[in-house]
Amino acid sequence: MSRAVKQGVVLFLLVCLGACAAHEKRYYITPSLIQGTQPKMTTPGFWTGLIEEPDEVIIPAYAIESFNASVRRETGKIKDISQYAATYNGGLLKNTFSSTLESWAGRRSFDIQGERVQAGFFDKISSNMNLAGIPEKVNVCFGIVTAYSNQRILPTDSGMYAGKVNHAFDRLQNSALDIGTPLAILHWTSDKKWLYADSPLCSGWLPAQNVGLCSREQLIHYTGAEPFVVTLPAKTDLFLDEDLRRHHAYVRMGTRFVSKPDNGKGVVEILLPLRSPDGSCLFMGGFVAETALHHGYLPYTPRTIITQAFAMLNAPYGWGGMYGEQDCSRFIQEIFATVGIHLPRNSTQQAKVGMMAALFEENMPAPQRSAALFEHALAGISILQMRGHVMLYLGFFEGEPYAIHDMWGYLEPDSDGERLRVTNRVVVTDLSPGSGTSSGSLLERLRVVRVVDADKLNQ
Repeated sequence: MSRAVKQGVVLFLLVCLGACAAHEKRYYITPSLIQGTQPKMTTPGFWTGLIEEPDEVIIPAYAIESFNASVRRETGKIKDISQYAATYNGGLLKNTFSSTLESWAGRRSFDIQGERVQAGFFDKISSNMNLAGIPEKVNVCFGIVTAYSNQRILPTDSGMYAGKVNHAFDRLQNSALDIGTPLAILHWTSDKKWLYADSPLCSGWLPAQNVGLCSREQLIHYTGAEPFVVTLPAKTDLFLDEDLRRHHAYVRMGTRFVSKPDNGKGVVEILLPLRSPDGSCLFMGGFVAETALHHGYLPYTPRTIITQAFAMLNAPYGWGGMYGEQDCSRFIQEIFATVGIHLPRNSTQQAKVGMMAALFEENMPAPQRSAALFEHALAGISILQMRGHVMLYLGFFEGEPYAIHDMWGYLEPDSDGERLRVTNRVVVTDLSPGSGTSSGSLLERLRVVRVVDADKLNQ
């Protein structure tokens, strides 16, 4: 995520979820089935059964790369690491680090023990960032992520939180990267334990021990070689032996691996990047259950997207990939990755992809909003975006619009005014959560509806 997005954490908490600080001692857990949702709605078949042509191919496989190129061009937020420049402006990098430190040092934040973060915390980080060691022209190095990695705004595992109690949102968590993610590496800390790198979707600090260094040529070969497979479950286990006994790690939905042809044993061998003792990247065979994979990308149809979304139903929420999970925008991103579509990392940028189906004025009445959704949104291939949140549209049932989304919580009225309902997982809901509160309902907060289609991109 961009720094601007991370600075919106407070806004996300205050606007989307209500004033969390005021509710830190009044959290209420949602039941398994959120009010307004029926048990039959918790399977993909229910929703695909409501679509006239659920197996219609929205963008054919041969046109996906062209669509991705348009997304990169229009949003400017997705980088092709294989084409990264050989050098980087050292002055710009130094200014980026300095302004980031200054910005975060000036905020009122708390550590995991509930104590105020003091200036000494940032002094130590600043010293280790080795700003004086940044040359005028930085020679770019390349690498591949070899272990699931939290990507941090500053080079530290220590968390920073807006309040003393709620630790669901570490303000220094930028994102998380799965095994196989390509990197352009720009700088190391003095102790060599952290490196700063650009990934295709975001930039930040990663533990150096989770990255294998490689040449540009190796990176190009690894990320572009065929045949390949894509992972389908919310989490896919990786093993180091064909019997699937030596567990190595897991990756999230939509991760791509170079593969060998099916061996007929129900196991697929993939090319797995590992970090050697000298820090370089080496490649060896890894093994995955065939049931967890698809050879090549899935066809882009409403059924595919809805089915993949429901594969993560009830998966825990993880802000910026915290705890090995995903947040609302990463949820959307992973779903579309299974069909080969590359979406930007944050919800604001995702709302710039595809065809504009509806744009809502702030004070537009709820019935008018609902009518616009019914008329223009397409189930399974439309994303609903509001400030700080994004959802996948499922369609209408009994006159109400529904969505599946990764939601941390919402406000609801109570006898004392408002209370916070914590969902903390992927859920199916109508758009009424938040109704009658200071935040407003999901429907009242909607800003943009986009159909993820190739026609008339961003028109």
